[in-house]
Amino acid sequence: ETGVTHIAERLNLSKSTVSERLKSLVKDGLVVADPYAQVRLTEKGLDVGKKLTYKHRIIEVFLKEILGVPDERLHEEAEKLEHACSDDVIKRVTKLLNYPTSDPHGSIIPKIKDWNC
Repeated sequence: ETGVTHIAERLNLSKSTVSERLKSLVKDGLVVADPYAQVRLTEKGLDVGKKLTYKHRIIEVFLKEILGVPDERLHEEAEKLEHACSDDVIKRVTKLLNYPTSDPHGSIIPKIKDWNC
């Protein structure tokens, strides 16, 4: 189930807050959300999600391997940086790290086809 109520409960937000945010995502072409129906990502939304996941996991590897950030802080710090780093910087960090395939938690780093990473 991926309706407004489920999303609101999962994120601990009000249904009205989720509805307002979904309107913005629909306008940007990232999700399809019909009233009283399931919410699902569009192809564009899926691509944006994959790119953010990629950035997040690459940043976690960088923070762990290069900066020695403790495991319990990796996610929080990566959350802050994933939106601030340009695609170019992430590509350079990926190369610096020798193209890792998993993050410090063991999660696979997805391939981004148009990035050649």
